[in-house]
Amino acid sequence: MPFCPKCRYEYESNVTVCPDCNEPLVATLPPETEEDPDDLMKQYDNWVQLARLTSQPAAEMVMEVFRGKNIPAVLLSGSGHFGVTGQMGMSSFRPVNGAYSVIVPHDFIVDANREAEIILGEEWKKGLLIEIE
Repeated sequence: MPFCPKCRYEYESNVTVCPDCNEPLVATLPPETEEDPDDLMKQYDNWVQLARLTSQPAAEMVMEVFRGKNIPAVLLSGSGHFGVTGQMGMSSFRPVNGAYSVIVPHDFIVDANREAEIILGEEWKKGLLIEIE
């Protein structure tokens, strides 16, 4: 079965181009590289706390979709982001009560909201912290 090298989805053998990414499919996926969240945070200076989710699986699902769609995002827990060390955190984004905060650069708010709403529906809408225009 072929795979998309960008979003990493698997397709039927008769598909040759990823319909989402428009990338030619490959027979085997290259190894995943772990992006350092500290480096990602430094690439943008306009991070916004977009939503707070109470379910870790839902938060991880959203982050996986964001990675596949090239939407920069960081997931923060009560102790910081989930990354190489699991520790970091900007106190202004620190969630309360063990929730998981999804933060994205301001320029990606609309795209991130659209993708997360598709997979989480009402759960995402309830967790939104800002009004999306």
